[in-house]
Amino acid sequence: MTQLHEILEPLSVIWWQTIIWSTVIIGGILFAAKKLNKEQTELLAKVIGVILIARSILIHPYVANIKGWDIYNNLPLHLCGLSAIISGIIMFYRRQWLYECLYFWGIPGAFHSYLTPEFTQGTEGLLFIEYYIAHGGIIFSALFCTMYLGFKPRKGSWWRIFLYSQVLLPIVGVFNWLIDANYMYICAPPIVENPFIIGDFPEHLIGLEIAGILHFALVYLPFGLKYRRASKVTGTPAI
Repeated sequence: MTQLHEILEPLSVIWWQTIIWSTVIIGGILFAAKKLNKEQTELLAKVIGVILIARSILIHPYVANIKGWDIYNNLPLHLCGLSAIISGIIMFYRRQWLYECLYFWGIPGAFHSYLTPEFTQGTEGLLFIEYYIAHGGIIFSALFCTMYLGFKPRKGSWWRIFLYSQVLLPIVGVFNWLIDANYMYICAPPIVENPFIIGDFPEHLIGLEIAGILHFALVYLPFGLKYRRASKVTGTPAI
């Protein structure tokens, strides 16, 4: 059982507005954070963390109130849904493995969610704004942790997180099969137009896997180059 998902036409006026405003807000807060001292940075992290955690919790009764909550669309079992939860938790519970999951799952996933948005819960009421708060929060949190909280991907983390992510596929796939859902778009491709989405089930999974490993490598690249330069100086291997 699934509800009709909604999409936003790429390059439309509202599409450009959401891209521009999200970029300005995220970039503006990150820029302003450069002027904060350590105590103020910690306070900002906690405020953002409370907002993101509250969004992850309150969205469920809100959806139930305005349109009815269902197990087929409203569980946070997409990678962006999981990343959105981590984006708030990591502001309090700071662990390297959580950061790397957020960084590699969240940045590419949220980026494509902005470029080709698919509203799996619809756009009624505040759901349109909530979509951008959730995905903007993912990008903001990953960048904030990298820029101000001392986190960075470890050597080789891009392929390790990719391999660990494969464990989710059969687990979520079996759950989808049991309840006739499509979390993580395992059973059918998303309805948006994206060059990485090729064919129907199961062929579309190949494109998603290729997109995943390419995007993991891409967001790791700045750190990988830094590790490579350091390895030339110290003589240690870089991955």
